[in-house]
Amino acid sequence: MTFSDYPERLSGGSENWVVRRAGRRVVSALFLINGFLIGVWASRIPAITVQYDLTPGMLGTLLLVLASGAVIAFPISGYFMDRMGSGHITRVTTLAYIGSMVLIPLAPSILTLAIALWLFGAVHGAMDVAMNGWGAKLEKACERPIMSSFHALFSVGTGLGAASTFIAATLGIGLLPHMVVASILSAVVLGWGWRQPEGCDLTPSSKQKAPLFIFPRGQLLAIALIAACSAIGEGGNADWGGLFLMATTDVDEAGGALAYTVFSLAMVTARFAGDRLIALLGPERIVRYSGLAALLGGLITMFAQDVLAKLCGFVFLGAGFALIAPIVYSRAANDKDLPPGAGLASVAIMGYGGFLVGPVIIGGLASLFGISSAFGIMIFLGTGVLVFSRALATRT
Repeated sequence: MTFSDYPERLSGGSENWVVRRAGRRVVSALFLINGFLIGVWASRIPAITVQYDLTPGMLGTLLLVLASGAVIAFPISGYFMDRMGSGHITRVTTLAYIGSMVLIPLAPSILTLAIALWLFGAVHGAMDVAMNGWGAKLEKACERPIMSSFHALFSVGTGLGAASTFIAATLGIGLLPHMVVASILSAVVLGWGWRQPEGCDLTPSSKQKAPLFIFPRGQLLAIALIAACSAIGEGGNADWGGLFLMATTDVDEAGGALAYTVFSLAMVTARFAGDRLIALLGPERIVRYSGLAALLGGLITMFAQDVLAKLCGFVFLGAGFALIAPIVYSRAANDKDLPPGAGLASVAIMGYGGFLVGPVIIGGLASLFGISSAFGIMIFLGTGVLVFSRALATRT
């Protein structure tokens, strides 16, 4: 028995339960790997900057190169996922993703580093679309929300990746051996995941195949805008939250780090609780409450004077943005008019684009009005999520 036609076949029975369990193990392993390697990369940026003697401008350019690889790969991955099945595409892209990590510290020049980072971003983005498509298909088969737990494991993976950098730096382990070990560990987890072949989605979508690139329209466009608002907020908190806290209070750099710490903890906690909450209240209501939480968090961080109160605002922001991605990606993969890959890719481009341009937007506003005022964009992002949440009420 394969995972391919489980929406029709998983109506009960011990065999179907085994298939669902196997599928969840595999997809959970994929999300963990995806987050872990991104966590290793992001936390090793300072070491890479030193190794290649990068200026801030050069680093910014390289980050855009990495991002461009991901954005280009989104529709391509969705295109082939609809034609070959998410399991096939995820197998290939995960192996490439693990291997591409090792190429980064092996690059002998900045030019080859740019090529390695473009490849790393491309296979990361391709894997991201494929594994979300697989997770959404599994969620449909299980007939209950499970996507939030997958995204929670992604967040756990990023934390583990950052923790591995702390250990490596403490022990004096260099960039290359650290990334080699990270790749080996990821390959071991992947190997464990593939020991459940009956849980693998290996068949293409039965829907009409879509073109390579589709711009979202109608309700799917509103859903993509929800994804963009959430991603801008998440990226903005990661890059500017600590600086905002330092600028508006008397905390030092260590105290400023608490902003993103409590934001991340709130996000992971909400994602682990998200499946139950979504099942209980429904996706539209959860997105509405998420927008309210983010709006409240933005207001507290902007207008509260006490450090602890501002940190509470960051908790609301983390909780508010946490469940958006699991819900909108699940919705995009189950669009009535588009096959899963095309729907996912169209939303992922705007979501990922928001994550990239968010810090840039806040930086531009900060240069004009100061970070103390620029961070007020969180109020508008929460409002945007709230306004567009009606798109989850009905399915297109």
